[in-house]
Amino acid sequence: MKLKSSYPAVVISLFAILMFCTACPRRPERQHPASNLGPPIMLPKGVTNAQSDSAAATESAVLVSVAVDGIYYVGAEPYPFDQVGEKVSPQLSGQKDSDKIVFFAGSYNLDYGVVVKLIDALRKVGVVNIGLLVDQAGSKGRNSFRVQIPAEPNPNDDLSKLKPNPLTLVASMSKDLKLRLNQDPMGEASDPTTLTQKLAGIFQQRKAVHAYQPGMETRTDVPEDERLEKTVVIKAPRSIRYVDVIHLIDAVKGAGANPIVLQVDDLSD
Repeated sequence: MKLKSSYPAVVISLFAILMFCTACPRRPERQHPASNLGPPIMLPKGVTNAQSDSAAATESAVLVSVAVDGIYYVGAEPYPFDQVGEKVSPQLSGQKDSDKIVFFAGSYNLDYGVVVKLIDALRKVGVVNIGLLVDQAGSKGRNSFRVQIPAEPNPNDDLSKLKPNPLTLVASMSKDLKLRLNQDPMGEASDPTTLTQKLAGIFQQRKAVHAYQPGMETRTDVPEDERLEKTVVIKAPRSIRYVDVIHLIDAVKGAGANPIVLQVDDLSD
């Protein structure tokens, strides 16, 4: 009789537990923001200066992913590396040539050389900007660092006759994660404070003397801060981790660099 009388109570208890578990929110998997595209990926994290990028969430966004196993995905489909460019190209047809962008979701511990190889393939099909997706703490949206890709070198150019821009700034990282700004030592990647302070000071000086980007000297219709020459080129060896390059980008972005350009050619291994 006791078993029979306790049976309804057991059923009610199990039903209550089921309802409670259903109502509890599930802990989200840590993966790249476009979770319906490509494999789950541990994005680089520990950054503070990425931008909230709603364009990365649109259906028209072109996403290339590379997981830690080195498999390349365009959207949800895996492809051999030599097919990535031809699969991306048709998806860029609706974008202006000067603004063509691909979003990249890469595992934090990839070799940076894998990323450079991909960027080189993408620029061959007209991509000029990359949105590097990151995991930024405290942000609910999709975040990226938008960086520019330099054009492929022209083999017919006479490099001896090309005049370097005296305002060029190159933030570089060595294999042992030492930082430099042009030729000047700037500490280590673990503490980029010296680099960010130096860059911020340079940008303040340029503002004081009205050092504008080429073609922006008379553009009074553009806010002055956007006219200033604040381009920073990022240079890093192929053998370091992708996440270390992301942290360097985060540091120069925090100092006010805009645009940020990734050097793709003439990198050490």
